[in-house]
Amino acid sequence: MPKKGIILISLALIGLIILSALVFSRERIYSFLGDGNKKSEDLAILVLGEVAPGEGGRWHEASGLADAILLVYFRAESKTVNLISLPRDLFVTFGGEQFKLNEVSRRDKINDLLVKLPEMTGIKTDKYIEIDLEMIKKAVDELGGIDVLLPAGVFDPVSGYYLAKGPHHLNGDDTVWLIRNRTAPEGDFFRERNQHLVIEAIFKRFNELDTQGRTALFFKLLPEIGKAKANFSIGELVPEAREINNIKFNSIVLGFETKLLQSTSIPWGSGAFYALVPSAGIDNYTEIKNFIQSQIK
Repeated sequence: MPKKGIILISLALIGLIILSALVFSRERIYSFLGDGNKKSEDLAILVLGEVAPGEGGRWHEASGLADAILLVYFRAESKTVNLISLPRDLFVTFGGEQFKLNEVSRRDKINDLLVKLPEMTGIKTDKYIEIDLEMIKKAVDELGGIDVLLPAGVFDPVSGYYLAKGPHHLNGDDTVWLIRNRTAPEGDFFRERNQHLVIEAIFKRFNELDTQGRTALFFKLLPEIGKAKANFSIGELVPEAREINNIKFNSIVLGFETKLLQSTSIPWGSGAFYALVPSAGIDNYTEIKNFIQSQIK
């Protein structure tokens, strides 16, 4: 009988952004690292945080686009959750079509992305979950808010809303605003780093609850959990998430400082649009994969 291995699923994302984090599963999975295949108790899940039609759509007029594309990779040996953000503006070729990665769900290409992940990251998974940003708002509010330490101030030029550098206690609306904001020289990379901060803060607050508090939280969030789209059974994993402790986090962002990506203008119809492409060339992910592998803990 296979040994019960540690699984990871989001506690609330786009961390963009995860609804549950780290639960136990009865199945073993395979992670593909370096040059060889290794059977392990590790787990990888692709998490898409998006603004779906309906209430969540109020966060953005372009519903259906992914505001967060996150590969969550848990290494059992180090008890570390590696948060690997895939740039939403990355120009990709899947199934004979070319588009920006944030359209992967709207174009029904998630399975193509799963097939491509080993080439892009060196990590294989067949599991994914799509989460509406409204779920993050409700999760944070049910937790009584979260505490984050911002390394830089965050500003919205439209509303004038501002969070200064330093410590903050955020409610659900503040949290969603933070994980969507990209008004900074780094653009989306700025947003991705803040998403990782939020995921860790949510997990920390969740971990402060006793077993009764965790159980109560899951019951309150069940209606939202039920709205999430996944290709595995979320319900059977949720009860065991009450037992998780002592997990570390590692943030991996493909920022401009890595020199792995470059901005470009892609001709489209009578115009063009902004996109990111690998510095090694479109659809050449060798350097990106090697970098991710070097950063995994």
